[in-house]
Amino acid sequence: MLGVERGLVKLEPYNYKWSKLFEKERELLSSQLKDLIVEIEHVGSTSVEGLFAKPIIDIAIGVSSLDVIMKLKEKVKELGYVEIPVSLDGKHVFAKYKERKITHFLHVMIYNQNLWVDQISFRDYLRSTPDAKIEYTKLKEELVNKYPKDVISYTNKKKKFVDDILSRAK
Repeated sequence: MLGVERGLVKLEPYNYKWSKLFEKERELLSSQLKDLIVEIEHVGSTSVEGLFAKPIIDIAIGVSSLDVIMKLKEKVKELGYVEIPVSLDGKHVFAKYKERKITHFLHVMIYNQNLWVDQISFRDYLRSTPDAKIEYTKLKEELVNKYPKDVISYTNKKKKFVDDILSRAK
């Protein structure tokens, strides 16, 4: 089942349906936003085969400039996404809900700049390094047990691991 209530943390074993759900959403986004986007990528833990993940499809959308992000905002809202305030300059996040559960996140940023490169590098490193995937799964399992109702702490506690992977991936 796809989706997690906002603020909660729940992990599930990797599900092959996640890539199909990404492809379905990619087709929708591509057809509606084709003039505004440079690239769409499946990112986050649901994009890494074998990795335990929150059952939420993370999608990175690369655009050419901040001006394009402003134009894109209205279009993604028409597709059922709601903007989520984030504290990263240059990144805009939108969530799609079904029955009060978040099912998709859009991470909109400038294509091939630092935020984009970091998301893709992290995903690709985990895909190609089984030991890192195992280590990340163990960390996530520890954190979900510690912070099942605190997604902010769960996410913040993963930061050191993510930063370490990014330093290895570059």
